[in-house]
Amino acid sequence: MDTFLFYDIETTGLNPAFDQILTFASIRTDLNLNELERLSITIRLRKDIVPSPRAFLTHGLTFEELEEGLGEYEAAKKIHHEVNTPGTISLGYNSLGFDDVFLRFFFYRNLLDPYMHQYSQGCSRMDILPITVVERLFNPSILNWPEYVDKPVGKPVGKPVGKPVGKPVGKPVGKPSLRLELISNENSFSTSGRAHEAMNDVEAVIALSRVFKQNKAIWEYAISFFNKTKEEVRINNIKEEFLVQNRHFRVCLMLSNSFGSDQNYMIPVLHLGRSNVYKNQSLWLRLDSEDVIGVKGGLDVPEVKIIRKKNADAYIILPALDRFWRRLPEISKNFSRENMKIIQEHGQRFFQLIQYHCDFKYPFVPDMDLDASLYQDGFFNAQEKRDIRKFHQAQNHKKFNIHGQIKSRRIQKLAGRILARNFTGNLPPDAQKDFESCLDRLQSSLVEDRIVGYKKDAKYNFKNGNDELLEVEKSLSNPTDDQKKMIVWLKKYLGKL
Repeated sequence: MDTFLFYDIETTGLNPAFDQILTFASIRTDLNLNELERLSITIRLRKDIVPSPRAFLTHGLTFEELEEGLGEYEAAKKIHHEVNTPGTISLGYNSLGFDDVFLRFFFYRNLLDPYMHQYSQGCSRMDILPITVVERLFNPSILNWPEYVDKPVGKPVGKPVGKPVGKPVGKPVGKPSLRLELISNENSFSTSGRAHEAMNDVEAVIALSRVFKQNKAIWEYAISFFNKTKEEVRINNIKEEFLVQNRHFRVCLMLSNSFGSDQNYMIPVLHLGRSNVYKNQSLWLRLDSEDVIGVKGGLDVPEVKIIRKKNADAYIILPALDRFWRRLPEISKNFSRENMKIIQEHGQRFFQLIQYHCDFKYPFVPDMDLDASLYQDGFFNAQEKRDIRKFHQAQNHKKFNIHGQIKSRRIQKLAGRILARNFTGNLPPDAQKDFESCLDRLQSSLVEDRIVGYKKDAKYNFKNGNDELLEVEKSLSNPTDDQKKMIVWLKKYLGKL
């Protein structure tokens, strides 16, 4: 039986490769959104994680709550089983842009298949945020839409959507917001927990989905965007009406919350084709700004920005029909007309741009940490899968011996980190050395000691946490009692590190 699994997570920060999931909450429903069961998991804070003070002031999780949680390894196995129950459609609010990426790295570093829940045994993914964009544009009377300005504490923390820091302040100014908390408040959705609590957000997303499902036609149309086969057919059926040197292209509209309310959440784009390297990526050129192929600015072809869309992701593609096109801001329409003219006049450069981006490969990062190497190192091979099965099947106290029998260097090192993070006992010497090195580097402020991620970013270290805590303290002019308690705990915890 197909079911929806609405879920939400709270984390130690914003880096999916390095930060830790702290809570996972889910409610499974049938396809008519009737609740079947719910699950809530709390995870102990790992020793090799420096918590972001802003993140903790946002979700409010206390050390006492976390100490009662599961170890990360046991929690990962439970969550992996939940999202991979046959027929599960996992979804949330901005889940494809935030939660699902965290799950992917969470599973990977715990030696669980990071992609199964996307395709195996009838499982798939959706996201309610893009559906909210569709409803906001084409069925606005279905909800009361909030129009508030948030006043965040310092920089925003948590999910880019749905996790504002602090309470919304000010009066309506005519600028819509798609923050989940504000939509929930504006429409009086009934939830059982505090704001930014994972289960509370899950309940709010289900309440929102039930409102959307009242218009069955739009609901069914919107959820079909997350069916890879249907989406590909829909895009291929859009007429290729833009001609450049005897080659036809599709002019379309791309919808996403990331484009903002000033753009009416949509931009005009030109479909360039598919990547030759990454078969799940299609390439799109934005048409809504000046000189998009860099002719006037003299940009090199690599500097021209292209949107890389994956199959059935959070970017929604619509044909450039008049009834959709007229919803664009006038400035976007003007830029589009000008850019299409420039493209036709500079066809050779345009085709060079297409060739470059179709053949583009992400640069190799030689000093990337293993926790972040999912994309660079790729899928587990057959030998690695055998090693993984042996490790999982062993009783916990026997996993230390199994570690030495693992043939794959990658799997052995990940297994060693699982042992160091989750179990007590004498670690194998190489695993002990690796873990101690990580802790030492987190305490160092030297550039050469950074723990490097797949975007050439770095794992959050002690200096980052201490600096952020000082910033937050200065920005809180009138902290609540809960905020004061959280700051006291953070000072003590960072002090111990």
